[in-house]
Amino acid sequence: MKRVVYNGQRIRSALLAMLALAGTGCLQGQNYHRPPVETPADWTHMASVSLAPGASNKVPEADWWQAFHNQELTQFIERALARNHDVRRAVSRVLEGRASVTTAGAGLYPQLNVQGSYTNISISKNTLAGLGLATGEQPRPQVFATPGSSFDLWNGAADLRWELDVWGRIRRGLEAASADAEAIEQDARAIALTLIGDVGQAYFRIRELDEQVEIAQRALTLRRDSLDIITKRASVGLASDLDVKRTEVLVAESAGQIPDLTRLRAVEVHRLEVLTGSTPGSVVLAPAALRKLIVQPEIPMGLPSQLLERRPDILQAEASLVAANARIGQARAYFFPTLSITGQGGLQSVEFANWFTGNSANFSIGPSVTLPIFLGGTNVARLDAAESRYQQMLEGYQQTILLAFREVADLLVSIQARTEQLTRQREQAAAATAAVGLAEVRYRKGLVNYLDVLDAQRTMLAADTQRAQTERARLTDMVSLYKALGGGWHTPGDNPPAPQLGSSAR
Repeated sequence: MKRVVYNGQRIRSALLAMLALAGTGCLQGQNYHRPPVETPADWTHMASVSLAPGASNKVPEADWWQAFHNQELTQFIERALARNHDVRRAVSRVLEGRASVTTAGAGLYPQLNVQGSYTNISISKNTLAGLGLATGEQPRPQVFATPGSSFDLWNGAADLRWELDVWGRIRRGLEAASADAEAIEQDARAIALTLIGDVGQAYFRIRELDEQVEIAQRALTLRRDSLDIITKRASVGLASDLDVKRTEVLVAESAGQIPDLTRLRAVEVHRLEVLTGSTPGSVVLAPAALRKLIVQPEIPMGLPSQLLERRPDILQAEASLVAANARIGQARAYFFPTLSITGQGGLQSVEFANWFTGNSANFSIGPSVTLPIFLGGTNVARLDAAESRYQQMLEGYQQTILLAFREVADLLVSIQARTEQLTRQREQAAAATAAVGLAEVRYRKGLVNYLDVLDAQRTMLAADTQRAQTERARLTDMVSLYKALGGGWHTPGDNPPAPQLGSSAR
């Protein structure tokens, strides 16, 4: 009995020592610190543009598309976030990533399995009792049974295994899995932001085409009226047949533009339907000119350094960098011994009636150590691969930041240029409309020929079309700028808000 107590004390002492070692173990690898990144002080210097006073201090709202003051656009965006299949798939990937984090952290806890069995055993008469012990087998009923005997065996057991994470291999793996899950979430956020931008661009394109159809219909009406006038003047010898034919050509040209513009509009509506998860033909949009629907929002900027905290592609690249850094520590931990506690206990009996009695109990528990000696360079190669992977992620992270700054700067320049261009084109369209009126009056008075009238009309229609195209291009750039800035904020300094995905995304 003293021997049993002594062994029990030794086991308890060994277990306590291993637990203490696990609690004070050396975590391998360096904790992550964000690499230094050069950022410009403001956007004005970087993009060579002049922003409105205070613009650099303004930031987009979480629902930034509300800045366009168009309820129809807002409804399409909200419907797309709730029903778009790419967004739903991204949400499922986020759930998968979170489940992977749970799996990676499971190794920190004891693993316990319970099993029960019934076996009818018959021992060969041509064997020797105890032969199993001589060959190194674990003790079990077959080892001690008499040759030729037959009996039942009732067994219930619990298996325990607990790896003590002394060197931080499991913890670093959990850190890497958590960072990977964060990268997946940021990818889902990027998909949602891209979807919002695509919906906005499709909607603006539809409304631009509505305006172009309106311009084409106005041109058709104008040229039909001109044809009536020219035909009447030609009938009394005040105009030539050539003027009549020229006008007929222009009437046919204007009439031919409308079906093509209608086709392009239908294609964009179909694109909008797919983006919003709707079946083809389910979206009905009454025609409306772009200039009558959209309010041009101000440019909210924030500071360039905030891009590091807002843009999902930057945050995704940094999360991948965090994961790569953690895997370096995980790879280093493989060079050290693995310490585990293993145990087994249960009830075993050859008679069911005695199965749950105290005499049927058996158990074994104790620590184990596995020390890697020679693995053919596996651990060294694993560490080299992890360090190389980190360097790749670092270069990718820094390149993503540079591209983000460039994208915002390009869009700022584009928006400023299109704003100035739009102002001039509006002036051009107003002057061209006035020129048409003057040309028609002078033609009726016989002061100019009909080619001057046609040229004035052509100039006016081209100016109106260019203005509509520039209007849509500027709005598209505004949507792209919001996306380039990382979407919306709640308040400066908060964590970046994820786009609000609809509950039906599950």
